[in-house]
Amino acid sequence: MLELLKNKCNAEITIFGDETIETMCTSSLQHVGYVLIATGGVENLFKTIWSTGMLHTTTLIADGRNNSLAASLEILSYLWENGSNGRIIHGDNSTIMKEVEEACLILSDSSDISMSSLFLGTRIGLFGKPSDWLIASGVDYDYLREYYGIQTVNIDLQRLIDGMATVDESEAKKVAQNLVKRSKSVKEPTDSDILAAAKTYLAIKAICKEERLDAMTIRCFDIVKACNTTSCLALALLNDEGVVAGCEGDMQTLMTMLLAKKLCKEPAFMANPSVLTDKTTMLAHCTVPISMCDDIVTRSHFESGIGVAIQGEMPLTDYTVLKWGGRRLDKLFVVEAKAIKNEYSSHFCRTQITFDINLKPYLLNRSIGNHHVIIKGCHAAEIKRFMKENGINIS
Repeated sequence: MLELLKNKCNAEITIFGDETIETMCTSSLQHVGYVLIATGGVENLFKTIWSTGMLHTTTLIADGRNNSLAASLEILSYLWENGSNGRIIHGDNSTIMKEVEEACLILSDSSDISMSSLFLGTRIGLFGKPSDWLIASGVDYDYLREYYGIQTVNIDLQRLIDGMATVDESEAKKVAQNLVKRSKSVKEPTDSDILAAAKTYLAIKAICKEERLDAMTIRCFDIVKACNTTSCLALALLNDEGVVAGCEGDMQTLMTMLLAKKLCKEPAFMANPSVLTDKTTMLAHCTVPISMCDDIVTRSHFESGIGVAIQGEMPLTDYTVLKWGGRRLDKLFVVEAKAIKNEYSSHFCRTQITFDINLKPYLLNRSIGNHHVIIKGCHAAEIKRFMKENGINIS
């Protein structure tokens, strides 16, 4: 099996036994994708290695010989009891190799297939607390730090408000003028509305640069109340510029957007499921990355009727709809669908897109929260394999 792993998957093999435990280099454990349990009696050895905090994979390989499956089952129970989602790949050599090879093929452009390597060092800015209505969309920040290597940075909204007051007026006018040029039309917003939204964008962008943020989410309705403007334009532009940006302080959805960006290299549209039929599903929100749209219309924010929002006309092509959730991010839903229309209704948020898929059974019975994420292209197989490899339950 070791020869197969080396030859077919270009695997680097490190063998640990009791005699090496005292001298092992823990830094090498960061890049472990699998742990092959070769014999029984190694449960405490695994526990010792796991206790270093450097081993992030929870995928075990056991062919059953020499009590390897028995040991793996004991280790798996230990992982689950300590809050880690684990799994076992079991079977003969060909069965095991097939499953490992599939994961290696999907992630062949990455030097590491572990979840921790995907997010290690990521900095997320939390602009205010999550919105009051998001009662099931939080995450365990300590878990993010310890398991994924993600650092969260709290940003007081007053800092943003103060920054908006000191933004360079000429820079804000350039952003505003560029938005108008890119828009097919401008409806509700006035010139001053667009200028205020541009200042909001520049102030958020400045903080993201100061804090070295890879992603951010904002309690946006507080900005609406305090400043009579919106952050919808800011989020659209930041997503286009590579800073993953979400609204309402929804951390589970932001992590889904981060997953899409890091794994699939795609910007993401965060939206509410809004109209469900037996054949179609429509999702809507007031901000969308402009790069995902054929055309845009500059609108006001749907709920408040003020500020600036983006009504995007998205191409009618293939998309992936997904949500990664749970306080410890242990659940996943992902499906592929084709967009069939961009029809606009005044009863929903500004960007509206309808897919040829019935998501009622999932959404009405076992939905992972409200917001879901949309990315261009067919990525379901890639996402499923990666998440399965990292012990995430797929709905």
